[in-house]
Amino acid sequence: MSTTPAVPLNADATSLGAAQANQLASSTIMVAQLNNNLKSIYLTAFNNWTISVNAGRIPNTNPPQPPAAYVVSKPDANGYQWPVPGTEPVCEIPPIPVDHFTVTPKAPNTIDIGQSIGGSWFSVGPSDTFPSGQTTPPIPDSTGTLHTYEKYGAPVGPGWYLQLS
Repeated sequence: MSTTPAVPLNADATSLGAAQANQLASSTIMVAQLNNNLKSIYLTAFNNWTISVNAGRIPNTNPPQPPAAYVVSKPDANGYQWPVPGTEPVCEIPPIPVDHFTVTPKAPNTIDIGQSIGGSWFSVGPSDTFPSGQTTPPIPDSTGTLHTYEKYGAPVGPGWYLQLS
């Protein structure tokens, strides 16, 4: 069962005009079905590409482009019309996902002190590039009080900061 409304074709009509009308009705139905199939195939391909972008396997710089939609042609020399590729895309490009492949370099010696993990120990934030084993210059906390921290490296993960003052 199709979602495309069927235009009644008249097989009993034997005139040239009736044949041309039947051909036009058939071509109109075929164009709708072809475009539905093209759109489904394209959106599946785009979804597969999105999965790879979200997984960080490829950048988001070259998304699949929608194919040209089919249209009903202008009448040929005999007055018949057929499905032909058009110039307009079959649908809009869906939203492009965020690029997880391209790594943006972090600024050197960036101090990013994360949340407290108990007492005077703090986690290292995601943008931290400060070397392990060194003491930070005085840094104000959320109340404006200045503190110095010593960074400790870890075998796994970015490490920790110990509040010294």
